[in-house]
Amino acid sequence: MSGPDSDRLATVGAIQQTLTSQVITRVRSLDHLPQEVVTGALHCILDTLGVAIAGVHEAVTAHVRDDVLDEGGSPQATLWGTGHRVSRPQAALVNGTAAHAIDFDDVVSRMDGHPSAPLLPAVMAAADGMPISGKDFIAAFVAGFETEALVGQLMKPSHYARGFHATATVGTFGAAAAVAHLLRLDDNQWAHAFGIAGSRAAGLKSMFGTMTKPLQVGSAAENGLRAATLAARGVTAHTDVLGTTQGFLDTQSDGGGTSEAWTWTELAITEVLFKYHAACYLTHSAIEGALSLRESGVKPEVIDSITVLVPAGHLRVCNIGEPSTPLEGKFSLRFTTAMAFVTGDLSEQAFSPASLINPQVVALRDRVQVDARTDSDSRSSIVRVILADGSERVAEVNVNQSTPARHLARRWDTLVTKFHSLVDPVMGRAAADRIVEDVARLPSAESLESLLNALSARTR
Repeated sequence: MSGPDSDRLATVGAIQQTLTSQVITRVRSLDHLPQEVVTGALHCILDTLGVAIAGVHEAVTAHVRDDVLDEGGSPQATLWGTGHRVSRPQAALVNGTAAHAIDFDDVVSRMDGHPSAPLLPAVMAAADGMPISGKDFIAAFVAGFETEALVGQLMKPSHYARGFHATATVGTFGAAAAVAHLLRLDDNQWAHAFGIAGSRAAGLKSMFGTMTKPLQVGSAAENGLRAATLAARGVTAHTDVLGTTQGFLDTQSDGGGTSEAWTWTELAITEVLFKYHAACYLTHSAIEGALSLRESGVKPEVIDSITVLVPAGHLRVCNIGEPSTPLEGKFSLRFTTAMAFVTGDLSEQAFSPASLINPQVVALRDRVQVDARTDSDSRSSIVRVILADGSERVAEVNVNQSTPARHLARRWDTLVTKFHSLVDPVMGRAAADRIVEDVARLPSAESLESLLNALSARTR
């Protein structure tokens, strides 16, 4: 065979030999999804919309939104909870920032980060105004999610350990993949989209506890969306950004990641974890341990000291000793552990300036010592309390357990409760109910119009 067809096949064949193409091959075909995968996607979508709407009025979201509105742009996509229409990349930036602004979004360990916050705003902005069915939208979302798991697993553990914010860096690939899937790009365009995404992916853990942490996630959504749309227009890049010398893996990790790391057989979305406390997920095992001791009768006034033992990597993420802002409080094992014992409330509303100076919380926080576990393979946290009478109470908890399929209906109910706790105060119960109903109907929806209209309603 000769001519254009043979050239195309030769190009595709060359691409398929690369590490990048192996990711593309795995995720491009994700159309016929098992029911538990669809259910998992709906849970992620609802939860992300809830935390994003709750984050609409956070200072960082307001600043980014004001900057975008001053800039002006073609009215292509909705800024959730405001009614404003802006360009698609602008919507991805603002909504992505909002989705991570209160740090209450979902987690997957294969990525070492939060998968949905950079992903959903990008693919929803791309779908806005397009004749996309709910089924196709879900397939695109799952493709982006699986991409984040695949790329994240390649980069582990050195990428995150070096100080890169994987939600922002790896999340850029997930956003690009979801939009590429939605736009039905061919293999070659996918490879170029990944190359563009890799060249724009950025994010640093040194920004944790500041407004720039959620901004990095908004930028990932924007950059991933742009990577796919630019590739669709013909912008080219290196087609093996993951595997090539001086590519993403080579420059931002120890370079040892290979496709042999992809050992899972079910899609990674079945392993997603959700936050039920409004703090960094790495504080949750310690929080649950403290809450269990509190429920067993351990009162703050009888506590002499607390030792919290956590995996060593936690110390570089959520170990702010004396937080000065509510956002810093979400990244403080000492503060969140003290909050769990004193109030038992770690909701979004609980992280306030008043809580930072609560005398009981501060006094107990100063009696909390955080140390690394010596058994490095364990993912659980240990809370050890010495009481005033010299006796000891201990709790060990590991929150890194995925939900079995038989419990997914119960998880949906729990997430709906969380959603209402976040959205009702800013949009009202009726508006929140409509969003829940529209998300639940996505698998059979002919378009996203109803959901997008519900999201365009103004917050109070």
